[in-house]
Order: sequence, then C-alpha cells, then structure tokens
Amino acid sequence: MMIKQATLLFLALGLTACSSMDHSTLPSNSGVSDSLLEDMPKEWADSYAGNPEVQLFINRLVKEHAYDKERLELAFSHIKVRPKVIEKSDNQPEVVTPYYEYKTRFVNEERAKLGREFAVRNAKWLRKAEREFGVEPNVIVALIGVETYYGRITGSKDVFTSLTTLAFDYPRRKDYFQSELEAYLLLARKEGWNIGDTKGSYSGAMGMVQFMPSNYQKLAIDYDKNGHIDLWGSEADAIGSVANYLKHHGWQSRQPWLVMAYVAEPDKVTDFINRGRAPSADMTEWSALNVLPTQPFIPQKTGLIGLRTGPEEVSYWLAYENFFTIMDYNPSRRYAMSVLELAESIGTYESN
Repeated sequence: MMIKQATLLFLALGLTACSSMDHSTLPSNSGVSDSLLEDMPKEWADSYAGNPEVQLFINRLVKEHAYDKERLELAFSHIKVRPKVIEKSDNQPEVVTPYYEYKTRFVNEERAKLGREFAVRNAKWLRKAEREFGVEPNVIVALIGVETYYGRITGSKDVFTSLTTLAFDYPRRKDYFQSELEAYLLLARKEGWNIGDTKGSYSGAMGMVQFMPSNYQKLAIDYDKNGHIDLWGSEADAIGSVANYLKHHGWQSRQPWLVMAYVAEPDKVTDFINRGRAPSADMTEWSALNVLPTQPFIPQKTGLIGLRTGPEEVSYWLAYENFFTIMDYNPSRRYAMSVLELAESIGTYESN
C-alpha cells in the first residue's frame, strides 16, 4: 500500500510540473482526433492526463503493448469527465422502465416494416449467415433493429471519452470499462482510427450492432470480404458479426425461444422468477410448482420470466436457452423479449 501511495504521489508531482504545457492544438498526424478540442480542459492538470491512475494505465499499455506513450498522453490531455455518461449508466431504461412501456420503443409496425425491408435488401447475406452460423434471419434483423434502428441511430458520442469516464469515474464497473478502454485503444491502433474520432453510445458501444470494443476485436467479421470490417457502413458485416456473436454464445438453430406460462401462485415461486442467466428446471419440476406452459412445448430445461405487460398485469413465460443467449448481448430480460417479439413481427425469412 505504501509503495502504491508513493507511486501515485510521484506521478502527481510529475503531472503538476507538466500542467503548464500547451495542449491547445494537436500536431498533424498525431493519431488523435481534432474533435477532442471541442470540450478540451482549460489546463493540462484538469484533464484525464492529470490523473495519476490514468498515468499508471498509460504506462501499462506502453509496457505490455508497446503503445506510443506520446499519443496516449496527448489524447488523455484533451478530455475530462463526461458527467452525462455516469448519469445514463445509473438510469438505463432496461432497468428502470416497465416492459409494457419499454417495448413500445422497439416492437411496433414501423420497426417491423423497416426490418422486412432490411431483410429483403440483404437476402443474400442473411441466407449465408443462417447456413454458416445457424441463426435465423429474423432474429439477426430484429437485433440490429432494436440496437440501432437498422443503422439509423448508432450514437454520436466520442467513444474514447465515454469509456475513459466510465473507466476512471464509475467505480461500480471500473475494471470492466478499463478493459474496454484498453481494447478500444488497441483497436484504434490496429484499424488506423484517430483516437476520439469513433462515435458510439454513451457506454462505448459501436456501429449498427453496438459492439463493445472487446467484442469488435473478437467477434466482428469482414463478411463481405472487402478487406475491412465496417460495422457502421456495411450491412453485410453487421449481419455476419451478429450471427457470429450469437453462435459464439450458444445459439441453437431452429430451437424455440420461450412459451407462455400460467403461474398459479406467484408468491410461492418468487425465488425462481427472473433469476439467473440460464434455464434452471425441467417441465416436470415447473409442474410441481404449479407453473404450466399454455402453448405447445418441448421437454427441455427453461427459466421463468415475469414481466409487467400492463400497469396492473404481470405475464409469465418459460424461456429456453436461446432467450438467455440474447441476454448475452444485453443482460436485460426486457431487451431480450423486445428482440424476440420484434423478430416475430418481422416474420420468417420466406415471408419477406
């Protein structure tokens, strides 16, 4: 502990000495975006570069990945905390909005219509993705539809500043976002992006599929084989990447998502409702708890989902593995249900 405190003190003294440096302009070919100047800290010491913890982070990237230290310090010196990012992270609609309100944003005729048009336009890529990854076209289309309205709303925030804010000023998920910030910086170097040019969501998700940087690194694919992965402009790359993601997380081809259920005594199964991230019991076990499927079902393990479908109404479903695979994309039952309801509204590939 004393060594760490001494290190931080040393860094702080060093940063104070640097605080007078001119950081009002960016050198040409710096690898850092001019757009970072729009909300630049007045003093170097007020920037993230003036944070001893950030300096430790920079030094680690230099040591472990041979990253250009000057480029990193230049980038961090042009940004400061973005409070709105923290506010949004604490008030996500997937958490605070009841399902009957939440779903209206995504499950509607306009989004289904645009989804069918997207499917027709990309028939070749959807057929290929289903053949190679086993993911049904309407599921791929619906997921892109929920994420970004088929690429219309991909986010306008600088990913670098958002991730830095969450990595160093959002203690609840600090480790996760520091790893994502590292992944973003490595990705920027690999892809030749200027740090700060990449636009995305307030949480750092990118492109029409809203991949976090680590997933962009691992699971995004150049599906149209043009030599470049483009999750903003290539619908083919988006389709292939979503299918690859779902397959990687265990999507089971042509298997059911869920069935509606009747719960005789909800108070007696409270411990089972919306618990866990995987199927937990077979149909015989649910029957013993007076939880009964009201639609044709297959005898596999399921999990019990309960969502508000009206101000005074809760509906129940028994969810199979594929439902929980959608939750690997976003760990919200409201989100997963919206994707699958939109997929039903879009219909099967053949109907397009």
